[in-house]
Amino acid sequence: MRNYTFRPLTEADLPLMRRWLNAAHVKVWWPDADKQIALMEQDMDDPKINMQMVSLIDHPFAYIHDHDARAFAMPQYADLPHGARVMATFVGDNDFMGQGHSVGYIEAQTRALRVKHPMVAVGPGTRDTRAISIYRQAGFLNRRLAITHQGRLVQVMTHL
Repeated sequence: MRNYTFRPLTEADLPLMRRWLNAAHVKVWWPDADKQIALMEQDMDDPKINMQMVSLIDHPFAYIHDHDARAFAMPQYADLPHGARVMATFVGDNDFMGQGHSVGYIEAQTRALRVKHPMVAVGPGTRDTRAISIYRQAGFLNRRLAITHQGRLVQVMTHL
């Protein structure tokens, strides 16, 4: 097991986040870097969302956030139990892709969340077969297909 560390996202991280969000492998699923950065800046001090940088040996390589399933009125999570957390993530540093790091840090964060919360959920797009596979490897199970506010079809997956 690798020793991943998690720390809060700060304003100092935003230039790196912008670079990652403009990378082709991230942009496919997290489009419009300017919009994403604006949302991060807006939510950075919001206690409803936990935004973190993921590092290995002091090298940041991924972003992950989690929030209460009902915090942002997202219809795809409306049926989840009280206290459930929703998680979203991406690997920003391309050098860390394809080596099992995604499964490793997702498992670590899920274990930490499950100490206090009854369920953790994710909602990758149905065409994002790579993310769906990674979440399955990390112990998530398909729950149902759902439509987001934006009209995207997602695969809601849960870790019980």
